[in-house]
Amino acid sequence: AGWQLARSLIIAQDLASHNVDVDFMQAKIATARFYAEHILAKAPGLRDSIVDGAESVTALALDAF
Repeated sequence: AGWQLARSLIIAQDLASHNVDVDFMQAKIATARFYAEHILAKAPGLRDSIVDGAESVTALALDAF
């Protein structure tokens, strides 16, 4: 999702600079920035818990669930 929003951000910035539907393009830019700052910023920590946290998940026998 991040790379798609980055693509839309680049296009929105270009269109806004050419006065194409500026309010809508500004909303696209704000949305992409919010996603990058608040959602993507969590990705490294989530990656670590997924990659390095398997041991705690597999510690119980399957029938314990």
